[in-house]
Amino acid sequence: MENNIIILEDENGAEIEFETLDVFEFEDHVFFALAEVIPDDAEEAEDDGVLIMMVDGDINSDDAELVMVEDEDLLQRAFDEFVRRDEEFYNAE
Repeated sequence: MENNIIILEDENGAEIEFETLDVFEFEDHVFFALAEVIPDDAEEAEDDGVLIMMVDGDINSDDAELVMVEDEDLLQRAFDEFVRRDEEFYNAE
């Protein structure tokens, strides 16, 4: 997947850039696996890992939006699916 950038707003209104690592369907939902874009000139870059978000609504609609996954079990299963897909992709190369 190309380096697709998504800009999300945090709870304080600050915009944060995320790179889309993967988009996948799992258990009747569409999930995005995202990684925060850390500027090269950042003094202390923290790698918070992967953020898994879910599409609320029809992904092909203008009304669709990314939301946090509230169900911890679903979040864990979606993360596990992302890891499985990631390992499968790198093992195929």
